[in-house]
Amino acid sequence: MIHCFSGMGNSAAVANRLELKLPPNYPAEIWVFPVYSWGIPPVVVKHIEQLDLSGLVCHMVCTCGDDTGNIDRQWRSLIESRGGEAGSIFSVRMPNTYVCLPFMDVDSKEVAERKLREAAEKVDRIAEIIKSGEIVVDIKRGAFPGFKSGVIYPQFFRHGMKARKFHFTSACRACGKCISLCPNHNITAGQDGRPQWGDNCAFCLRCYHVCTAHAVAYGSQTKKKSQYLHPDFQWLIKKFENL
Repeated sequence: MIHCFSGMGNSAAVANRLELKLPPNYPAEIWVFPVYSWGIPPVVVKHIEQLDLSGLVCHMVCTCGDDTGNIDRQWRSLIESRGGEAGSIFSVRMPNTYVCLPFMDVDSKEVAERKLREAAEKVDRIAEIIKSGEIVVDIKRGAFPGFKSGVIYPQFFRHGMKARKFHFTSACRACGKCISLCPNHNITAGQDGRPQWGDNCAFCLRCYHVCTAHAVAYGSQTKKKSQYLHPDFQWLIKKFENL
């Protein structure tokens, strides 16, 4: 069983490749999701907290732009709190998608393509390890992992995920794409057909990246920023329904 949460298709692409590389109906619980500020996405945390994982070994594969901090410790604590056993833990570097801080933007085309090539090789190795039954931790913690996961992540969780900062610009054509593709159904159409954001935001940034008019903004942070979608985004998000 592969559980997947994906905004722009990066994690869905990893889940898809794992599915292809593992035998049909392989008896493993594998969770694939992006790193959120050096931690597990709150939407994934909330979902797992509602499950009984007694007797299950749960492997984690997270996608990240660069590093993960101590996400493995959070994973192990979360899974054990639900009665499960944390299995192998991996990170896969994928093209960056986070654009809501002044110093962060998507990768260049060349860097994104290189990351995708390297990711495919990494996922193939992950599949072999999972099939072998070996339990390993293979993540890139980066510098100051304790501070990132222990201090920055909780603050981001509490204060950084503010849907009210999303808005549309004058370029909006009221096409409805951001509304129809929101994984949490958090965006609705106002009287003029333009988007309105509710309080159930997963902060995946899909609305920003799918807008062909580049009319979705997050405060002033996304001004002059670029966009990114995985090359196979369209069919990947149909194949892997979000948690």
